[in-house]
Amino acid sequence: MGTTEVVLAEPDSIRPEVLIPPAPLGGPARWLRRLTVGPGRSSLDRARTVTLGWLTAAVLAVIIDRMLVDHVLVTLAGGTLVGYTVVRAAALWIVERRQYAFERCWLDEQSRLLRRHPFEVVSVRVQVSVDQTRSTVRGVDLTNPADVAWLLDQQAAAGADGAAQARVEFGYWATGGSGRSSDTVRRRLADLQVRPVGTAITRARIRFPQARYVAVGATAGASGCWPDPVAHWSLVGPVQLTTTRVA
Repeated sequence: MGTTEVVLAEPDSIRPEVLIPPAPLGGPARWLRRLTVGPGRSSLDRARTVTLGWLTAAVLAVIIDRMLVDHVLVTLAGGTLVGYTVVRAAALWIVERRQYAFERCWLDEQSRLLRRHPFEVVSVRVQVSVDQTRSTVRGVDLTNPADVAWLLDQQAAAGADGAAQARVEFGYWATGGSGRSSDTVRRRLADLQVRPVGTAITRARIRFPQARYVAVGATAGASGCWPDPVAHWSLVGPVQLTTTRVA
């Protein structure tokens, strides 16, 4: 079985939405894609519509040949249309299967890159219970040893089943070189894997060990539904926070 070449995005382009590229095809497969689809990934739906149009024309040609006109030229034209439509449909099926296999590998590899990627923490806010009826929110500086020690104490007090939550804002590079942007996740304190380093740091980092990129309909290839050409990140599961050392 051949290998599938996967082209990954650069680390600085890890963002909520990433365009899924067309499969890098060569040889006959590349020629088939240009014949049936064209050079762009976004024209797969159009290729299906055109193929359906050719199929309709072929059916009409056969009906005309059998019921209305009995002429050798009409018979030849109908046969040619049927043959071309069959070849085109088969070629489109091959191209779609190649693209589908590529996208599965691409999503897996891009998800692996996403899970390894450290994002800069912008802010952390922790919900703290004042009493049984009231709560307040405290900001936590993960570059401050005293704040990190406080967060660890809160985790220990809340336990594995605690309902206390933290809101973590982190930064990433926005699409199209438009500068930095940010996103926010909420986690229970028990789902924060705090990892102090051995030295003081100026910027805390967050990673998502279970995150992945997903595309709409990515598992529906057999049903004929093609995935969304844009992959969206899904930041699920516990998070890892790289913080300053605890005093």
